[in-house]
This record gives sequence, C-alpha cells and structure tokens, in this order.
Amino acid sequence: MSLNDIEPKMLHLADYISGEESHNVGRRRATGAFRGTLHTHDFAELFWVEDGSLTHLINGESQVLTEGDVVFIRPADTHTFRPILGREFSTVSVAFPAETLHFLEQRYFSGTPWPWSGTPLPSTHHLGRLQLARLSELLVSNPSSRLLLEQALLELLYDVAEPAGKTLPLWLRTAIDQVADDPIALSRGAPALAQLACRSREHVNRILREQTGRTTTETLNELRLTRAANELRMTDRSIATVAAECGLGNLSHFYRLFAARFGTTPRRYRIRHAALIPGSQRSNG
Repeated sequence: MSLNDIEPKMLHLADYISGEESHNVGRRRATGAFRGTLHTHDFAELFWVEDGSLTHLINGESQVLTEGDVVFIRPADTHTFRPILGREFSTVSVAFPAETLHFLEQRYFSGTPWPWSGTPLPSTHHLGRLQLARLSELLVSNPSSRLLLEQALLELLYDVAEPAGKTLPLWLRTAIDQVADDPIALSRGAPALAQLACRSREHVNRILREQTGRTTTETLNELRLTRAANELRMTDRSIATVAAECGLGNLSHFYRLFAARFGTTPRRYRIRHAALIPGSQRSNG
C-alpha cells in the first residue's frame, strides 16, 4: 500500500496548546527506524531540520531535506517524514493558528510573494547557522507568547522573502549563507564562495548575474557591509579593524561603499546608533 492510499490523520491545534499559549514547539530526534504518521492539520506549521537529513513526503511528492532547511506548512498540506538510509535526524516543529498567517499576509505582503503560497508544494528555504540559532532562540528557548511568535515569523519572512523569479539554487544559497557566517570566508571573497559552492568562480558569477542582476563582488560586498554595520552597532572595535575583517581592508573603498549603502560615514553611523542606547560611550574608531 502506498502513502497515497492511506487516509491522513487530522491534527488539531487545541490538542497542543492551552490557556494563553499562542503556539506549540516540538523537537523530534528520530532514529533510522522512525516511521512518521501521514497527517494534515487545522493549523499552520513551520519546521526546520536541526541536523542530519530526511525524506519529506508531502502532498504525494518526495523531497530530501538537510540541516538548515525550513518548510512553511499550510493547514491543508498532508505530510510525514522518513529517514534516509537508516540515518538519524532532528527536527523542530512550530504549530500555530492559521489566523496568524492571514494577519501577516494582509499587513506585510499585499501584492508581493508570500511564502505560504497556493503552490502544490509548500515553500522551502535554507537558513544559515546564525539564522537557525536566532529562530531557535525566539521560539524554542522562550515561553509561548504571541509577541515572540510574530517576532520570529517576521524575522524569518524578512530573511526568506525574494522577488518573484529571482530564487537562487539551493547550492548557491547555502554557500552564501556559509560565507556570511564565516568572517574568514567573507574576507577571502569569491574564491571562498566558489569553493563552498563546489562550482567554478565563472559559474557562480553567471548564476548570480542571471538570478539577481548582481556580480559575485557586489553580492559579497553586500554581505560585508551588513556584517560591518552590525559590528559598528554592537562593538567598540575600530573602523579599520571592522573593515579589514570583513574583507574591505582598503579604507577609502570601504568608506565609499558604506556611504553608498547607508547614506553616511561609518563613524556617523556608529554615533547615531550608539545614541539610541542611553549612556553608551562607544569608540569612534
């Protein structure tokens, strides 16, 4: 008997939350013998793969998911999991009311692509290590509150929202996430990105230009400037040190790029953001 012949079990959110809880978080660590139950829901679900890999059986199709993959499950989707070659895997699932989706879509995504779309299969994205850690921090390590749920969903939606037709292949998105997470790789630049992508520099550059309109250098500089701005906001390290460790050691070049992106100098950017913290006395670098 195939899964298509099995009547899925209906799961109800009321069985997982109570009182003032806004959502339920569950972690599953499965052995190679695990066999999930085919099910559907009266709620929305977000899940991601913490480690390992698995086969996701969804709406009659089969997907291979690996560490860092996050899936936006809609209430009507029917799915379950299977191990790959008897290996273990770990997932985290967040169940929450479908009404939360409707609110976010109407408020923030009117006329723009929506990850919980009406496509046959649910939307799947890949997150970097830091993004996964942030998601876990908000949803796994804190009480179940609507504020934290919506904060986590908005941050995640901001990370994964992409212009229609501009979706990068998984291998390239994964490599870009890895470069963004690693200051050494970010400093090395295009060679590191190509190495992590297991593709030639020419091939990486061609795909980026086709899908985003940006070159590899422009993509890397965007990552570098994002990291530099975060360092300027959150640390007292000198501007020269921040620039060098982001791979932009030529200060005049760094200043030009920074001003073009943020509309001000690194020093003024630091002062402006430090002023938002009462009593902050950060170095101007």
